[in-house]
Amino acid sequence: MKLLMTSIFLFVFASTITAQDWEKYKSEELAFVTEFPGTPEESVQQIKTVVGELDMHIVAYSTSNTNDNAFYGVIRSDYPKEQFSDMSEEKIKSILDGAVNGAVSNVNGTLESDENVTLNGYPGRKIKIKATGMEMFMNAYLVDNVMYIAQVIGMEGSVNTENLNKFLDAFDIINVKQ
Repeated sequence: MKLLMTSIFLFVFASTITAQDWEKYKSEELAFVTEFPGTPEESVQQIKTVVGELDMHIVAYSTSNTNDNAFYGVIRSDYPKEQFSDMSEEKIKSILDGAVNGAVSNVNGTLESDENVTLNGYPGRKIKIKATGMEMFMNAYLVDNVMYIAQVIGMEGSVNTENLNKFLDAFDIINVKQ
């Protein structure tokens, strides 16, 4: 009985040491909510695209925990509304294809999986990319003229599946008047 109690105590104690405190992140300005395994940092970068220079809002957290050495991030990019006057299925597919192909090209990787998904009725893609020594998991959603990308990047084979799913599943778009 004493051995059983000691084992239970050690299990509970070890579990509390390795458990991460996830933090809810909500931005009405960026119109999304998610959870990060720690306090994320916010930044804005200007990127050059074929439609001009855009602001890329980045909210990210990087962990160096040996159980989960990964980068967690959400990117929001607003494209000019006039570029989205024709929102046919073909146009939406083309835009999402561009996001997927751009991500694969940026890391010189290989597309391992790609599926169509939706979030709150908005079209998206769920992909996995492998590159030398790393893997990237990405959900991209197109909301009118706004592209949201929730992603986890880590060393190949080291991404904690539970944390990956928790992060990607926690991402949600919130309705705010803009």
